Amino acid sequence: MKKVTIEIDLNAGFCFGVTNSIKKTEELLKNREEIYVLGELVHNEEELNRLKKLGLKEISYNDIDLLKGKEIIIRAHGEPPSTYEKLQKIDAKIYDFTCPIVLHLQKKISTIAEKMQKLNGQIVIYGLKNHPEVVGLLGHTKNRGIVVENIEQAKEIVLDKPIALFSQTTKDKEGFEKIEEYFRTELNKRNIHFESYATMCKIVAKRAPALQKFAEEHDFIIFVSGKESSNGKYLYNIAKTANPNTIFVSLLSDIDEINIPTDVKSIGISGATSTPLSLLELIKENLEKKLNN
Repeated sequence: MKKVTIEIDLNAGFCFGVTNSIKKTEELLKNREEIYVLGELVHNEEELNRLKKLGLKEISYNDIDLLKGKEIIIRAHGEPPSTYEKLQKIDAKIYDFTCPIVLHLQKKISTIAEKMQKLNGQIVIYGLKNHPEVVGLLGHTKNRGIVVENIEQAKEIVLDKPIALFSQTTKDKEGFEKIEEYFRTELNKRNIHFESYATMCKIVAKRAPALQKFAEEHDFIIFVSGKESSNGKYLYNIAKTANPNTIFVSLLSDIDEINIPTDVKSIGISGATSTPLSLLELIKENLEKKLNN
């Protein structure tokens, strides 16, 4: 039987924002027994478990008042202004690890929101309603923004005022452009002002064509991501479209349940921007033992 080749996607691994927040968190935990983070630091179960063993404690927004004077991390997704106000009220020591790309977007959307308010206009965000980044962005519009998850929801908006369109950083270019074209065409017909800002992260955007090529080059693809990762869902769909023999896994233990067809000669392993390369390497190692021994 011919040996199955297994290759890790060279473009996979953490994006800068996630790498930065994890590295800084690890530095803090070197001389502390514990430190708190609002929500999941990263949407990856294996990585979260590793950090929790080092002393990272995840808390919910409902628990903020119980942490008076504690050290609290703001994760890469960012937060609305109201979160900072709450933390300041309890004298918390804040470590702000908001991704620089998200931070820039927050400032931009805040400025444009003020402009649109003067024009009696509307901010629209292409994103997932409950995603932490989007919750933060809405806060920077003073919660006056509208979130749409697809073109169908965009078409439900009454077009009687100026609109400024933004995107969650991890959303897809194709979906954004459909909504952008719809608003531009329909508002132009009505002689109503429209402006748009393609605020998708370029790192995620570049991953899509590279992943498509990678998926096409292999018989079978294993895509690794946390179930809650927005870019993970997007990139998985890219891989699945390019190669129907693509499966989604979240944990190292999931590998035990995989049934790989006997005619497969090459396997590609890739993952979300919140999936560590170390996990991909462990999966490769386990697969090699399973298939080639």
